[in-house]
Amino acid sequence: MISRTLKLAVLTLLTYLLQATTAQYISVWDVAPNIALAFIAVVTVGFGPFYTLIMSLAIGYLMEIMLAGMQFFNLVLYPVSSMLGALAFADKSERKLEERRAQGRDTRQLNPHLRTPLCAMVAILVFEFIHVIYIYLTGVDLDAGHIQRAVVDIVYTMLLAAVFQFPIRAYLGIYRQNRENKERKQDQGMT
Repeated sequence: MISRTLKLAVLTLLTYLLQATTAQYISVWDVAPNIALAFIAVVTVGFGPFYTLIMSLAIGYLMEIMLAGMQFFNLVLYPVSSMLGALAFADKSERKLEERRAQGRDTRQLNPHLRTPLCAMVAILVFEFIHVIYIYLTGVDLDAGHIQRAVVDIVYTMLLAAVFQFPIRAYLGIYRQNRENKERKQDQGMT
């Protein structure tokens, strides 16, 4: 059995390669999706903020050193946008859920299959917002075309996250892990 760390390293490398090479070929209305943020959203919902930070830093670093662009832009932007998505939509630990129950707060979480595209939406929304602000600050007059392209990217990235979450979650063993956790809880409830 391949360890979780090795699987995430392979997924991180695959994510970078798909973002750097394939994204431009699957563009819609000349807008390439952000495959990296879609894949990071799947990892965020499945494994939490720690793995999100590691994966987003690695992808940002790879994008920074391999692709020409504004210096340090990807290195900062990928982790920031991914972690903002993780704040809202990452799985809560049992300890945090217990603390919320003790405070009388709601402990329900949305279905992970619904949280994944929403997490991707938050991450790509922050990513595109910063890009649009950067374009404006460089002296380009913003028009409806800039906003339209940003909206297309947001929707397209959300759709990719919704579709790719199933094979990625299966590859990472999240379904098997959830099934084992449910069986363990049932066994503890019986004893």
